[in-house]
Amino acid sequence: MLLQEIKENRLIYGLVFLYLIAGWTLAGLYGVTDRFSILIYSRPVLTTTFMLASLFLGYVVFRVMFVDRPLRLTKTIIDEIKTKWATKERLTQGLPMVLAFMFFIAAFSSVKSMIPVVFPYGYWDTVFYEWDKLLHFGVDPWALLQPVFGYPFVTFIINVLYNLWFPVMFAVLYWQAFTLKQPETRGRFFLSFYACWIFNGSILAMLLSSVGPCFYGRLYEGVEDPFAPQMDYLAMANDMFPIWALETQNMLWRTYEANALSFGSGISAMPSLHVSIALLQVLLGYQISKFWGRVFLAFFVVILLGSVHLAWHYAIDGYVSIITTYVIWWLAGKIKR
Repeated sequence: MLLQEIKENRLIYGLVFLYLIAGWTLAGLYGVTDRFSILIYSRPVLTTTFMLASLFLGYVVFRVMFVDRPLRLTKTIIDEIKTKWATKERLTQGLPMVLAFMFFIAAFSSVKSMIPVVFPYGYWDTVFYEWDKLLHFGVDPWALLQPVFGYPFVTFIINVLYNLWFPVMFAVLYWQAFTLKQPETRGRFFLSFYACWIFNGSILAMLLSSVGPCFYGRLYEGVEDPFAPQMDYLAMANDMFPIWALETQNMLWRTYEANALSFGSGISAMPSLHVSIALLQVLLGYQISKFWGRVFLAFFVVILLGSVHLAWHYAIDGYVSIITTYVIWWLAGKIKR
């Protein structure tokens, strides 16, 4: 079964393997091998695996206890887990994909931290700022959102939902890794998933290296920061409700200045990977059912607007991600068919 999983998805596993080799080679070429690691995310991934497995087990136990209510409770729970969920077929299909992601996400973070080494920041941010104003009739996109989102409690809620991106991404990843339904859709999703991380999150991120609105004033010291009013508002909101984006942004900048590699390190604005993966989940959702499509669509809208409101991204970062993600999803469908 394991060999069958690898054979059926050899393109996906091959893509991950080539990315690891490319990342290591890039680090060697630029003399920054200390920034490359394939194990930096091992603990978070293993912890997330344990948490999700525990939550799912809790759901199964709760459902059997209060919905099915069998006479032999413990035996029924054990039998269901052994015969339906923790089967050899599911484990040999899902665990290799989870393991591949653990190595991949570490390599991705390593490559992301190398962006300013390969293509230094400083050119594209001014360009994207001007393009944003041009596309929005001379007004900064964040200012257009302020009448609706410019209230501290609303900003707090948006930040909470925005921070759910990682848990939702992991949940969808594990869902598709272990599902036995719609194998073609599963393969299309994972091919698109890794392609989005590689093309949007690495290739375009390097070619269009930019730091985003939250770091604009730090990057161009001595120049008037057009995003200073936005950052002042977020700081004010943070005095009333915790806006975790600000501390995360400070952490990322400190890591960048220290030329270090750490969990979650690396700065890249264009294109928005948050928007890309959120849209990919919408496309996957509608392949499965209208319900999941609508749920992920609502989440996508929050991520798209939140990326601008919280000063992570220029609006154009999200627009580019939407286009590239659609193209990747379409090509993945052609390939899998």
